[in-house]
Order: sequence, then structure tokens, then C-alpha cells
Amino acid sequence: MKKYYLGLDIGGSHISAAFVDNITGQIADDNIYDRKIDSKGTADEIISGWQSAIQDMLNTVSEDAVLGIGVAIPGPFDYQNGISKIEGVQKFESIFGLNVKQAFRKVFPDESKPIIFNNDATGFALGEYFSGAAKNSKKTILLALGTGFGSTFLIGGIPQTVAGNGIPENGYLYNIPFGDKIADDCFSTRWFASAYNQKSGIEVKGVKEVAVSARNNDKHALAIFDEFANNLADFMTPWFFDFQPDVLIIGGNIAKSEDLFLDKLKTNLANKGFKHIEIKIAQLEDKAPIVGAAMAIKQQTDNIIKEKADVKRKTTQFLMPEKATPTTQGTYDIYPGFPIGNGKIKQGSEGLASWIMLHKTVVIDGYVGVFWNDFVKNIDAELRKAGKKASWFHVEAAMHSPEYIAEMLKPYMGEEDSIFGKVTDKSLIDWFDADKLKEIKPDKDSDINIIIGCGATLAGWNGPLIYVDLPKNELQFRMRAGKAFNLGADKTEDNRIMYKRFYFADWIVLNHHKCSVLPSIDLIVDEQRPDDYLYMSGDDLRKGLSSMGQNLFRVRPWFEPGAWGGSLMKEKIEGLNKDVPNLAWSFELMVLENGLLFDSDGYRLEVSFDFLMFNSYKDVLGDCAERFKYDFPIRFDFLDTFDGGNLSVQCHPRPEYIKEEFGMPFTQDETYYILDCKNEPHVYLGFQEDIDPEEFHNALKTSEATAKEIDIEKYVQKFDAKKHDLYLIPNGTIHASGKDNFVLEISSAPYIFTFKMYDWVRLDLDGRPRPINIDHGMKNVNFERKGKLVEEELISHPTIIQQTQDYTLEKLPTHAEHFYDIYRYSFDEEITMENNNKCHVWMMVEGNSVTIETKNGMVHNFNYAETFVIPAAAESYRIKNNGKEKAMMVMSLVR
Repeated sequence: MKKYYLGLDIGGSHISAAFVDNITGQIADDNIYDRKIDSKGTADEIISGWQSAIQDMLNTVSEDAVLGIGVAIPGPFDYQNGISKIEGVQKFESIFGLNVKQAFRKVFPDESKPIIFNNDATGFALGEYFSGAAKNSKKTILLALGTGFGSTFLIGGIPQTVAGNGIPENGYLYNIPFGDKIADDCFSTRWFASAYNQKSGIEVKGVKEVAVSARNNDKHALAIFDEFANNLADFMTPWFFDFQPDVLIIGGNIAKSEDLFLDKLKTNLANKGFKHIEIKIAQLEDKAPIVGAAMAIKQQTDNIIKEKADVKRKTTQFLMPEKATPTTQGTYDIYPGFPIGNGKIKQGSEGLASWIMLHKTVVIDGYVGVFWNDFVKNIDAELRKAGKKASWFHVEAAMHSPEYIAEMLKPYMGEEDSIFGKVTDKSLIDWFDADKLKEIKPDKDSDINIIIGCGATLAGWNGPLIYVDLPKNELQFRMRAGKAFNLGADKTEDNRIMYKRFYFADWIVLNHHKCSVLPSIDLIVDEQRPDDYLYMSGDDLRKGLSSMGQNLFRVRPWFEPGAWGGSLMKEKIEGLNKDVPNLAWSFELMVLENGLLFDSDGYRLEVSFDFLMFNSYKDVLGDCAERFKYDFPIRFDFLDTFDGGNLSVQCHPRPEYIKEEFGMPFTQDETYYILDCKNEPHVYLGFQEDIDPEEFHNALKTSEATAKEIDIEKYVQKFDAKKHDLYLIPNGTIHASGKDNFVLEISSAPYIFTFKMYDWVRLDLDGRPRPINIDHGMKNVNFERKGKLVEEELISHPTIIQQTQDYTLEKLPTHAEHFYDIYRYSFDEEITMENNNKCHVWMMVEGNSVTIETKNGMVHNFNYAETFVIPAAAESYRIKNNGKEKAMMVMSLVR
């Protein structure tokens, strides 16, 4: 059985279709189907016309004969995702933002068979490459000259879109300046008409009329064709010099007048040194876009154009299961659920689609990194099963260009080679063209209209809101796999740059947006498992958050390897992937990174921690609520160097520096609580008494330049570490944990503002040098923290402030720079606590497990080394020791 690709050429008034032999690239039986389309019709009228054309073609062959559909369509268009961006040109206005690819799936539903879109000029070029004048060429430029100026650059038949080496951005020449105009104004039908009108005083509509006059020896018309040949040679010269093509192909309506300009063009180019370049007229004419669109499928399926393997997340850790059960008493739980009652959490695309079918118009907003195309594909498949016709509009079509957005964010991205930027003051609406947002309109003839994407609510549609959330750890795993990118950005391979833009721009504006839409959410979706969604109602989300804010909560921790990482967490914590070289961090409590898990019938639906702060920050923070608002102020995390290495020698910015340089409201004041240790562990802290700042600076710079180690103990003090010691690290303090420590880091919440000044001359896990920040460090490090002062002021000396038969309460003094206090309770049975309008952050540091019972009657167990929070609104609670040995617990609160 012969196999075919179905090629489509979509123009402003028609759709042309033909089957193209998948081997030869020839149109089957030379038969082309044409259908007129009203480009000014409704979205349904346009799409239905295209669908009917496809269906008519498919009805003439067996289902197995068609391997895929290739589409040539004019821009602007999101060709990768199949989304129309055409607006402001008096055609296809009603489908602006529409997912055309998904609409085609209604008549071509087999997801294993591709639907591929290309620019019509690219389709024309590929057609000529596979079956026409450019066949087997090595480096080719193809010009489609007609109502506009289309261009494509090919190397070995592959369209070139990346600017450089003689290739314009996207391969487009139309917008390149020529004289006081752009190329599109100088090498198109309207130029011929305008030029002839000016020279002759006779008004014509196009090049065909000028050509007729020229063939009748009209001197004005002949002069215009000569001018055209001269101008085109001049315009193409720099591109020929840099790109060095072997063939130039000219097509389009203007090419039909080759007898009037081609010889002149060849002569001009030869005189400029390009005798070796063949100049040909396109052979396939109107067939070329159809053939090219079809054969683009062959390029993909034959791996001529290769994409990365479909690995959607890059991490050693497992994807969280949809269902989990609490661990046994005393065993650390990596999936801590907060109970919200039975029947609250639903599962699967079918149920989501059933909910959507209840509405005529639906808004689906969400976070960056969500696999929107998979979401559309999965839900639309269920809608089609139910016989529903949905029109999917993507709000991304109204975004500014990646170049515009990158330029807008330049002031916030800091130095190019730095990991630090500055918190943006932009809003999500700044990513969008407000006029284009208004152009995305529901189609009156569709059963269901859906607008989808980050910022979908900004389009102002009137309909229920689904919010699709993604945990930050999964977002970063997708980023590392090359599957998630910055909001409105072109793809980039540099994860450090992407993370910087996430941190200082994307997350800032999307979190503000999330806060604004939280009261309006009708359905919340956890998208971290793209093939198995969990969802629940917005009412249940808000009720669950309010319950957390008045009782207790624990965030979901996540674990990361590092250059200095250790073995203790890897060996002791159940449920983690142990097939890793090390684990360096566990993020136990970070508002920017962690998620919260709701539990219903064993299902674990995750939402970001900041949802809780947006909903209940006053309940959570109590007397410091207005001081910190949505920024949960205290951070707990683990640093594991068991059998690992030393952390970098580092310091953190002073308060005024972090505010002025990075736009952060408060700085990173830390402490190290030694939860466990072995062998002869150390902590590096403060300077030697005889520190010479200039000598220290020179030593660091020399080490960075030569990659040679230095004797850091000549400059920095080293102390023996003991279990349950607390080391104080206020901003500006030089410090590092040594190997064989398991550190509970209690800190104020910022966490990426670590100025690494010396890193033992080692590489990161990706084989690249870890970023060193000597200059930032020297501007912030406090050289007065040295000698005996360090032991007196920076090593905490616990004092007993209350002791009874039932418990001992110690204060572990922190530094004057710290805005939080730390206490340690030791007890055999139970203690009763009053919040006094304070938020309490807890961890059991000795013992098995405890049971918390809040004043509101919520009862929950927490195990050794688990961080949990009792919000201020809980008012009071009891802590019961579940083990036989004494319980020791550390608690921190804002002063």
C-alpha cells in the first residue's frame, strides 16, 4: 500500500490540499483539491471549512495510508504549537489565539501521526528542495516575491531560523531595511504598482499589468524591471557574502515575469562576484507549498530535524505518587498530607472534561512550566469522545515578542555572568499587548470556548476559572530537561540564566497574579503528573487553606544533590531514590520552593506554599503579619555533609545591600544547629584575629584565577562541631559547614543570596565551575567578626529559663542582627503551649514522634526531623511525646 502525507496550503481565500508520496515527494495523480474559505467569517466557519477539506481528502483513501498532515500557512503564527497569531490584516481575525492544530485533531484524531505547521514561504522552499528547482542543493536561499516578500534559508534542506552566519532572524528578510524602507516595500507587487504609477501617471494594480506594458516596449515599465533587478542584487549582496549559497530560487507572482528581469539580475550578481551561484525560477509554482508542507513531516520522522528525547523531567528523585499513606510512627514522611475530608479530590482528564462541559465559556489560567499542549490534548480528547466541539484559544498569542520581553527585563537581570538580579516591579499584564488581548474572543458557534495559558484571566472572558498549578521543584526539573522555559521567552540552554529570570521576574509577577485570582478560582488542578491530573473545587481549596492557617501544617520537603553533598539523608530517609551520588539539601520550609499537600481518600493534591500565605497570612503570622505579609519569614532546611565535603566559604549580604542591589525586603541571617555529626567535624566561622583584608582578597582572587587551593585556616577560624551546638551567622559573617555534619539551618527566608568567596577549587555536579562572588562578598563581609569575639558572640550559649518536673526550657540566644529567637524544649510526656499571637516553627531533634492537638481539635503526628508550623491563630496546643525516651524539640519564632 502506498503511503502519503496530506499537504495543505492555506491562503487568505482558499485551502488547497493534495496527497504527497512519502518517498518521491510527488503529488499523487497530480490531483489538487481546492476549497474557498471566507477569511472574514467566524472561527467556526473558518475552522469548519478547513476541517471539511481535510475530511473530504481523508474519505478518498484508507485510514492507514495517511502518515500525517503538513500545513503551510502565512504568519504570524505559532508554528511549533499550531496557534494562530494573525491579526490586524483583515483576514482570519476571528481565529486569533485559536489552537488550529487541536481543531484539526477533530478530523484527524490519531495522536501518533503528526500535524506540522510551517510558514507558507518555508513550505514553498521545502517543496522546491524536495521536488523542484532546489532539489539536492546544499545551501539555498528561496525568495517568494508576490504580495509580500517571503524568504527561507536552507542548509541541507533544513530551514534556518537562528540569526548569524548570513542568516536573518527566523530566515526572514521582509523586515530588513533597504534605503529608507524595508524589503517588503521594495520587492513586492505593491512596489511595482507604485513605481509604475509614479513614472507613467497610469494607475495599475499589480506586476502583471506592468509586465504586459514592458513586453509592449513601454519604457517606464522596462525601467522598473531594470530597477527591480538592480535593487534586488544590491539587497541580496551582503547575505550572499555571509551565507555563501550555491542556489537562489525565485518564486511567487513576480517570478512569472522572469523574462523581464532575470538576465539583468544574473549579470548584476555576476559583476558582484557571485558567478558560482545558480539563479533559478521555482518550478512547482502553486504546488510547492503543498509538497513542502507534506515533506516537512518526512524531515521530522526521518530525524533530519532532531528533537531532544521526550524526557520531561531531569532529576534523580521520583515523581510524587497520586496516592500516599502516612508513614509509621517515628519515620520521616516525604509526602505529608493535610486532611480535608473524603471525596474532595478528583482524578483524571475525563472528570475534568465533564466539569468543563457544564459551561459554555471556561478560563484556564495557571503557572509557568505547565505543559499546556498536553493539557489541551488530553482534555480535548475527552470532549471529542462526548461529542463536544471546543474551540481552544491560547492567551500566549497576545504576548509581546520574546525580544520585547527580554529587553523589558534587562534592568532586573543583573550582570550577564551573575546568578543575581533584582526583583522586578513589573506586573503580568506587562508581558502582554493589551490590544491583542482584546482580539481573543469566544466563537459564538462553538459548543465550548476555552481560553488557556498563563494570564488567561487578563483577557477578561466571563466564565468559571480553572487554575493549573505546578510545584516549583517539578518546574525546575522540567527546566533542566529542556521542557520548561521562562514566561514569554525563547528557548535557552543555560539553566542558571533561566533560574535567575524565574526568581527575579516570572515567579514575582505570577505569584502576584495568583494572589489576585485566588478568590475567583472554581477548580484547582495539580499538573505535576501530566497524564493523571488531580483537582478539587476552589471552595475546598480555600477552606483547606483556612483550616491550615488556624491549626497546623507541614510543607512537602524536596531533596537535591550538591557538590559537597552527603550520605545521611540518602541512607536514613525512606521513599527517596537512593541511586544518587549524594544528597546535599532538603528544603524543609521555604515559601518560594515548597508545596502543600491536601489529603482526601489517600490522594495527595499539591499547591504552592504561597497559596496559604495569600489566603491566610494574618492567621499564620499573627503579630508580624503586616511586617512580612506574604513572605513567610523563617526558613528551615538540612545541609548534609556526612561523608561529603565542606561547604563553600561564604557570607550573606547586609540588609541595605540586599535591598538596594537585589530588591529584597530583608536579608539572610542564618544559624547552624548541629543535628548530628561524626568523626571530627568542624564549622568554619569568623576571621582569625590577625586577618589582613587586602591579603585575604588577593588570596581569593589568585585562587580563582589559578585554580589553586589556599590555606583557608590562615584567614578563617575553625571550631569543633558537637551535636546540638548552635552557631550564629548574621549577615556579613564568613562561614562554612565542614564535612561530616548534618545541619539544621534555621534562617531568615531569602536563600539564594550566598556570596561564595572560596569553594575549594572544585566543579559543580554539571562539570562547570561553581559561581564565585568575591566582589559581592568583599563588599559585605564583616572583618570585625574575628578572634575571641567569634567564640563569645557567634557560638550560642544556651541558658535554662524554666525547669520543672515535666520539662526543661532553654533559650538558645541568637545574634542582635537576627529577627528570630530559638528555644529548645526537653520533656518526657507532654507540654502545653500558648501562641500569644506568634507563629511557632518546630522540629523534633531527639526522640521518635509527637502528637499535636490544637485548641480547634485537630490532631496530627509529626516525626523526628520533620519541620512543622503552628500558626498564630491556633492560639494554643498540646505536644505529646509518643516515644519512651525524652523528646527534645527546637522552636523558632519572630521576636
